[in-house]
This record gives sequence, structure tokens and C-alpha cells, in this order.
Amino acid sequence: MSKPLPVRKITPLRGDRVEFTPLQMENIHTHFRWNNDPELNRLDSEVPYEEEAFGAFKDRFEHMCDDPSPSHRTFEIHALDEEALIGVAYATHISLHSRHAKVGITIGDREYWGRGYGRASFELLLTYCFDQLELHRVSAETFEYHTAWRDLVEGMGFQKEGTAREYLRREGRYWDKDLYALLEQEYRARTVGDEQGDGASLEAV
Repeated sequence: MSKPLPVRKITPLRGDRVEFTPLQMENIHTHFRWNNDPELNRLDSEVPYEEEAFGAFKDRFEHMCDDPSPSHRTFEIHALDEEALIGVAYATHISLHSRHAKVGITIGDREYWGRGYGRASFELLLTYCFDQLELHRVSAETFEYHTAWRDLVEGMGFQKEGTAREYLRREGRYWDKDLYALLEQEYRARTVGDEQGDGASLEAV
């Protein structure tokens, strides 16, 4: 496995409904709004919500745009039919030696929830991971209360590998975190099945 190309050299990535582009400074205010959204934080982050000042976020966002970590790929998700920025997708903890990474997506614009854009984005992200990064294994994590994300992960063929019991404290109680993974051969088998019309349709995120 060769060193993966920077995001700007491999984007845009285009699927049937969505396109991935690099993070763009012109969209910083949209990303800032999503960053300071308590509900999105609850769904996607282990870090307790704390509002971030724009100046601090701007410094961090500029670094993500101009000097991203070599083991991390972050994309903007754009809906092709409406040419709208709707969320972000990422692959992180990319290991060149062991050929694995952890992935996630966030549909930040609520107007696009429940309309299949989460699945379309996940499909494109997995295509990137297995076809361009040539990974052997892709993992994902779900919080017990985020059932839409769990259903999407399972619907994409990920296998549950374990549970970190009572891992996260929210709303005065503890919640589990489940660990999932998809291997390359499982991804290839599912892709062939989808092409033959056997894949299930799931609009979850």
C-alpha cells in the first residue's frame, strides 16, 4: 500500500447522489454552525458539548484545510441534485502497514436527514477506502442511543465485534458504545450482491 494522496489531489469524488470535496474555507461558517450544534455533538462526539469561539474554531479549521494529518481524511459532502453542502465524511487512524481505518459521516443539514443521503455518502466513503486507499478493514463506532447510525452501519454489512459497556455518560446515565468492522472481502461480496439487485435499501441518516 503506497502513501495515500492528499484530499485535494483525489477529490472531487462523485457518487450517484453526492460528491466529496476538500474542506473549503468559504464554507467555514456552515462548519462552525455544525460544530456548535448540541444535538450533532451528542450524536457524533464523545467529548461533552462546549460552545467554541469562532476564533478558536477558525484556527483549527484552517489547520485542517491547509495541513491535515497524514493519517486522517476529511471531506465535505455535497448533494448533487441541489448543489448543497450537507455534511462531512472522514476516514481516520489510517494505518498504511495494517491497512485499516475508522470511518464516520455527519449529515449536518437536517433538511437532508432521512432521505438516503447518509447511505449514499457512506457508499462513496467505503468506495474510497477500499478502492483508493486499498484498505483491508474499515471500522465504525455507534452510541447506544444513535439508532439511525447503528442501523446504517449494520445495513452496509458491518459486523458487530463488541460492546464497550456503559462507556459514555449523557443525560445523567451511562450508554454503551458498540464496535463494528467491515472487511474487504465482505465489502466486495456485498457490492456484487447489490449489483445483482440483492442489496437492501436503507434510508437511515
